[in-house]
Amino acid sequence: MSEFLDSAPLWMPGTFAMLALTVVSGFFSGSETALFYLSQDELRAFRIGPPRQRTIAALLGDPDRLLTAILFWNLLVNMTYFAVSVVVAQRLVRADQETAAGAFGLGSLFAIILLGEVLPKTIAVVFRRSLAPVVSWPVALAVRVLDPLM
Repeated sequence: MSEFLDSAPLWMPGTFAMLALTVVSGFFSGSETALFYLSQDELRAFRIGPPRQRTIAALLGDPDRLLTAILFWNLLVNMTYFAVSVVVAQRLVRADQETAAGAFGLGSLFAIILLGEVLPKTIAVVFRRSLAPVVSWPVALAVRVLDPLM
């Protein structure tokens, strides 16, 4: 444990970037679940609701486009997360901190699975009706940014 703490200057900067990427990954994972878990009755109500709710109904009018965009951005974020993780682990190995590198790698894997996927999806299932309007405009922007590539 002391080896890992002694090597903090090597892994701390990358950890901050990875925390930010985990939040973004959680946003996309939770958004996907919140939007696609809405019932038909909830969608009907959203079609005549406030602008954010109507945005959700419009996005779900083309579910393939929506899902492709969400999965693309989440994949890009997760690949960036793992690239940073590998760079940090390499720094640790070069500093003869192999145990710390292994612990960092395993911790990174568990963190992105739990905090970037499982927890956001679990929360999104329970609070989908209130979360969907919150994520509607950022998700709509992510879809529009990707449209020219699709």
